[in-house]
Amino acid sequence: MIVTLALLFACTQSGSFELGGPKDGRPQVSDTDVSGDDSEAGNDSGAGNDSGADDSEAPIDTEPPEDTEPERGEADTSVWIGTRELSYNGCEATLTEKGTLIEPDWDYYDYLGYYCEDCKHWYEVEVSPSSACGLSVATSTYRGLVLSAGSADVYFMASDFRSGGLLAEGGTFDGYTISYAYESNGVTLTGLVEFPELK
Repeated sequence: MIVTLALLFACTQSGSFELGGPKDGRPQVSDTDVSGDDSEAGNDSGAGNDSGADDSEAPIDTEPPEDTEPERGEADTSVWIGTRELSYNGCEATLTEKGTLIEPDWDYYDYLGYYCEDCKHWYEVEVSPSSACGLSVATSTYRGLVLSAGSADVYFMASDFRSGGLLAEGGTFDGYTISYAYESNGVTLTGLVEFPELK
């Protein structure tokens, strides 16, 4: 009885006592190590909750990442920058095209309307090389466009103004890029026009 009172008195004087011990198999931990700082909980000494989770960890962000791609400006439709992939009799070649928008004050502008009344954009286009896969390539031509939401029709007029009309119908247009394809006399051509961003 005297021994028990002495232990109780000693515990009250120090303000600290031992939790656990050899009887329950846990290491001895002083309750004075536990503070209001949750960052101490869950360390290797065994203090804190039994799960060992660290309450100081930030919650997992379940929101999808923001689209950081900058918004593009208006497309510059005053220039024609394109390619055509040519395929003929097992041979493949790439034709490059560069052109500029034709203004309404051009002397022969009325000829363009004869081949496409609905074309709001006509371009004078230079093409290279002059031959591919054993075929002769017209290095100077005119291209017309009928653009609508998501689609494009491509027209042409020959450099001598004597022939023209629809070149490819039902192409795609995303506001910056036109993709189209057509076939002529066994030659398959896949075209791509890319308008740069307006400066």
